[in-house]
Amino acid sequence: MKTYNVYIFSNNCTKGFYSLAKLILAIFFIISLATIQKLTAEGSGDWGTAPNRQSMLWVPASSGVSGYGTRGCMMIPSGVAGYNPGHRLYVYVKQGETVFWGFRRAGSTGNIRVRWYYDANSTGFFPEGISGSARTQISSVDYDASSSGGANGRPADAIAAHIGPSQVTGTGYTGRSFTNNTGADRAFWVEISNPDTNSTIVSSGFNINFWDITVASGSAGSYIEQKGRVYSRYWSVSNSRADISINNLTILNKGQADAYSFHDDFGFFVPIDNTYTTATDDYFVKHIRFPGSSGGWTNFFANQDGPRNTLSYEENRKSITTTSTNNYQYPLFINDPDPSIWKTTTPPSATLDIVYSEKAPPATGGEANVNINISLPAIVDILIDINGNGEYDADTDVILSEIYESPGNYTIYWNGEDANGVELPSGGEVNFVASVAFFPVHFPIYDLEQCLGIHVDNVRPGDPGKDFIFWDDSLIPRTGLTPADSPQSIEVNVTGQESPEHIWWATGDNGFSNNKTINTWTASFYRVVQRTSGFTFLSISGNVFEDLNALQDNTVNGTGVNIANLYAVLINDLNNVVSFAVVQSDGTYVINDVPNGTFSIIITTELPTLNEIAPSIILPMYYESTGEFLGAGEGHDGTPNSILPNIVVDNASLSNANFGIRPIEYDLIAGKSVSALKPEVGDQITFIITVENNGYSIAREVILEENMPVGYSYVSHTASQGTYDPLASPAIWDIGTLGSWETATLTIEVEVLDAVDYFNFVETFSNTLIPETRSDNNYASATTEPISELPVDWLRFQGKLFHESIQLSWATAKERYSDHFMIQRSRDVKSWENLGTVLAQGFSEQITDYKWTDQHPLIGSNFYRLIQFDMDGSHSYSKVIRADFNPNWEIKVYPNPFIEHIFIRGKDIDKFSWTMSDYTGRIIQGKSINQTGNEINIDTTKLQPGLYFIKLENKSQSYIYKLKKN
Repeated sequence: MKTYNVYIFSNNCTKGFYSLAKLILAIFFIISLATIQKLTAEGSGDWGTAPNRQSMLWVPASSGVSGYGTRGCMMIPSGVAGYNPGHRLYVYVKQGETVFWGFRRAGSTGNIRVRWYYDANSTGFFPEGISGSARTQISSVDYDASSSGGANGRPADAIAAHIGPSQVTGTGYTGRSFTNNTGADRAFWVEISNPDTNSTIVSSGFNINFWDITVASGSAGSYIEQKGRVYSRYWSVSNSRADISINNLTILNKGQADAYSFHDDFGFFVPIDNTYTTATDDYFVKHIRFPGSSGGWTNFFANQDGPRNTLSYEENRKSITTTSTNNYQYPLFINDPDPSIWKTTTPPSATLDIVYSEKAPPATGGEANVNINISLPAIVDILIDINGNGEYDADTDVILSEIYESPGNYTIYWNGEDANGVELPSGGEVNFVASVAFFPVHFPIYDLEQCLGIHVDNVRPGDPGKDFIFWDDSLIPRTGLTPADSPQSIEVNVTGQESPEHIWWATGDNGFSNNKTINTWTASFYRVVQRTSGFTFLSISGNVFEDLNALQDNTVNGTGVNIANLYAVLINDLNNVVSFAVVQSDGTYVINDVPNGTFSIIITTELPTLNEIAPSIILPMYYESTGEFLGAGEGHDGTPNSILPNIVVDNASLSNANFGIRPIEYDLIAGKSVSALKPEVGDQITFIITVENNGYSIAREVILEENMPVGYSYVSHTASQGTYDPLASPAIWDIGTLGSWETATLTIEVEVLDAVDYFNFVETFSNTLIPETRSDNNYASATTEPISELPVDWLRFQGKLFHESIQLSWATAKERYSDHFMIQRSRDVKSWENLGTVLAQGFSEQITDYKWTDQHPLIGSNFYRLIQFDMDGSHSYSKVIRADFNPNWEIKVYPNPFIEHIFIRGKDIDKFSWTMSDYTGRIIQGKSINQTGNEINIDTTKLQPGLYFIKLENKSQSYIYKLKKN
């Protein structure tokens, strides 16, 4: 049910009431029309209801130009000689559904016999049985179907046929009916004959001006109409009759619709079977219409070839001067075929890339390749419009056509010459139109006298709307016609024009299409690429190298970079983009469409736009320029700025336009030494600290932390660069920028305050996010042992690896009031943990040996020291020693570089967590490791090529690994 909201506004009650009455009448009229539209039957009412327009079914004559030998066998009895079952008018009915029907015969004499049949041996869409069990009658009715008759099964007028059977709609006309109780869904066909002889009714044929075939499900009182069930593969239709009961052709207005032309909605829906998918019941659906056209007796059909199917596809699709009664293929429906039976397919896809290039010497001039990728079989037509008028001119333009019977990648070649073999110069204007037609569907029409434009619309799949249409009328005479201006469209159109197009005129039974089969085709799905530009076939090619040593060897070379979304851009003197190319995965690029002139080339990660201002030079993150060079061999332009200036193009392509870039990486190395290892208490000693950048890139924001322990007193310092703050905790040396292979030095003078052993530690790093080449060499230390009388005379302190433990041993020469030793361990010499105690000798003048075993050492470096406690609680420290524990199950991260997987192996790996980040520091993925084994597997198939960092850590350990994905 539809709901209507009515709003009335008036300042005068009388006028308002009058207006209200008119509005209510209008609303009732609209509701009536809406009801009629909602209850539309399936038949002539779908074409139109205007009483002065004609869209009539033609039951052909037995002979002559209007006979079924020429016009088809649409509804004639199947027993006549020459009968073609492929021309039948079908209705498809599911089991249990009912068919209501009605036919009105034009004229005053209208006794007819209407019989419905099915093929007991077939449930297909086009059963062709004509005898025996293959031709089973389900209904036969004799009645007067003339305009003066009043029997059931005869719509009184166009509106009654439009509304449909009263059994379903409640109004309209009283339909005859039969129900499909055959036990299967199937097609039925109709035959109309002489009630007395079961033969053709009249030798001259006759018109059926109003008709309806409505399929309904359900039962009496609750029927539901089922649309999209009525079809034929060869329609025979007539119109343009001043008297609908006679056969004389009338066209009142050349080039205009008139009282006898087709209705505005006259046409058919065509399902094209997508035979190239795994499904057997998926379709493209088109709607073709001929509003206002005039046809005499006209035949409509559709196929995948055209009027013929025995020649090349270019010849098959041409209009011909004869009939084509046997090349029908696709069914033509009155409505959109029922989607529950004729289902919608998946749209195909296509890409086209037109590439101009210079011919290889000694040939001259240019050429073009159209690279095509299609997901289904297709026809590709290419117009090389040399003179740019938008039409095909046989004496100048070139048409290239190919048919591809399977999906895939293809290339169509053009030699750069016009239709006369004349070579086009570089820069010449060319209008290049390439069209891809998937599943071409042809609409041959026989003897359509006047066509005011063929409308072809896409229905499904995709968006509904106008299609492009094509034709080739080159075999049809265009001179000596009546009327002389009959053909209104160009002779050949193989690159597509948006419908409605393909127009011809007539003044009667004459003209361009008289007794000829005019073909028009479209595509089940269509793609077009149009490019109007100068035929600039020159090119510039080159490479973008990952050049790690360009600044040392003064040459631009290396391996090609593999960086996504990197562009080489050609720029003119106005800084506008002339052309550009994507740098491929091997670092190569080719800029096509290059005109003559002087240009510059830049590389950037910003997408350029043709004819717009050039983008900025933006290198990939953490990359820097190392130089550029144009020409064969190796060289360098001396200014690494990712610009190649003054590129002169003069009627020849250029190569070796090369760029060098490299990742920005540095390697900071810390060093520390002391002037005296065993100074006396009160001495001044000197620490020399160095920081070196051993990488090929500049390191910025370099910092060193100086961890000077209590026991030294700061005196002075000297720094080769930067500033040093001795009062910070820890003390900070802000070095700033450190060039490649450059070293900075800090000298610190201190005074020794007491006789404690000191471990002095420094660490350097950069505050930038740029990854460092290494991270295991940016710390250093220096140890001093001031001489003084101590409670313990230390002889030695050492540690060594034994199986999976570290054995510590130390010895004293003598002891005085010594109570015990505390063993401590550290990972970084900054924080210490207590491991255990060993009782001391107390008092001794002899050498005393001690041992203690660390059963669970840290993987990697272990720093140990001893705290010697006196009996009164005072204490002193031993020197710091280092013992490395690197078992064969040490954590390993491999392979490097990686492609699809990263493996992490090590003992107690389940106690670690891990994170992965890219070179910007952005976390990519991470989770806790919970497996019990010693190895995990990380899937990296979705990662883009580049640098990545994996960090492993637990409560006491942390590792960072840098890896590269190719």
